[in-house]
Amino acid sequence: MKVKISSFVCGLVVLTSSVAQATSIKLKSERATNNLYAQRGHHQREQDYIGYRRWEEAVRQQAEYNRQQNELARLERIRQARESALNSIPELENKKDYLALGQAWRTLEEWDKSLDAANKAIAAYPNVVGGYTLRASLRKRLNDILGTLADYDRAIEIEPNFHGYYQLRGELKKSFDRNGAIQDFRMAMKVIRTDNRYNLIRDRRLNEFAKELQSLGATE
Repeated sequence: MKVKISSFVCGLVVLTSSVAQATSIKLKSERATNNLYAQRGHHQREQDYIGYRRWEEAVRQQAEYNRQQNELARLERIRQARESALNSIPELENKKDYLALGQAWRTLEEWDKSLDAANKAIAAYPNVVGGYTLRASLRKRLNDILGTLADYDRAIEIEPNFHGYYQLRGELKKSFDRNGAIQDFRMAMKVIRTDNRYNLIRDRRLNEFAKELQSLGATE
């Protein structure tokens, strides 16, 4: 009887040992598999990150290329405009087309010559608004605020139903006459609402004027 019990115990010990060994082998295999998956996952994430950074760099390079191309195109347009203005000056001087001459000189950034032509255009045609708006743009560049304001006033007297002159005068007034700027932007909104010539741009302009009023702490 003792021999049988001893044999049973020995068998049980062997079986337990075998099961434990098998379990250990299984756990080691599972850990190895998990480690392999983890390594593969890490490698995939690393590849994804590298791919993303390469894509990001490619996008950056494309954006920089587009910027450079746009800048080259802009400079080419300026060059062509300046060349056209330079070539047109002798003919404009002969015709005494002072408004076009002033615009040509402005394109060439010859501010004094452009201002002189604008003054001549106003003297020759005092009721033509173009001379005043040209001179206003030049006076503003020369920091002659009162002169600029006077030219916008005169442009509005000649053509009171154009919203753009109120907008320009309102932008000028923002730095020194808040209430006057508010009135001008409100007037610009009123004018553009009643003029069917501006149906295609009305909503966009109204939004612009509303934002200007908001920046001044006012409403429509």
